[in-house]
Amino acid sequence: MKNILVREYLESLTESDELDYIFSILLEVMDFKIISTPKSTKGLAQYGKDVIAVGKDYDGQKKRFYFEIKGGRDKDITSSTLNKPDGIIESIREAKNRPYTDSSNPEFNSLSVKIIIVHNGIIHPSVKETFDGFIELEFPKRKSKSKYEFERWDIYQLTELFTTHLFNEYLLFDE
Repeated sequence: MKNILVREYLESLTESDELDYIFSILLEVMDFKIISTPKSTKGLAQYGKDVIAVGKDYDGQKKRFYFEIKGGRDKDITSSTLNKPDGIIESIREAKNRPYTDSSNPEFNSLSVKIIIVHNGIIHPSVKETFDGFIELEFPKRKSKSKYEFERWDIYQLTELFTTHLFNEYLLFDE
């Protein structure tokens, strides 16, 4: 029951000032060091990097994370949201091809990069093959010297993360 409440809440969030805001809190609770947030770059081009953070990945390696957040009308990955200006494909390409450096953090520039599309919706089956093909071309799985990896966090992954790290039994407990 708890997961359903969390999922329905997350699905209702728009990107600007809602999902953007609460997602940064989630990352902090997950021990990420936040470098940049949508609030700090409001009005500036973000080039596929709504939130920039440093943290440990599942493999224990410290990495740069570029999170591109899609919510509201863009929460579901469809043929429209995939290909439109400032859509999924453009955001991923900009995140990968537009360098971001931070001279105030010496190790930052040498860390490998993981680009994560965060969306509080689903990927429609009609575009899944196209999306997967695009990701395979941009981020080949073979052992290459690429500094870039890719991941997608949809509503189900977000529900799990928020339930585990932020909206746990203490927050949702009601006497």
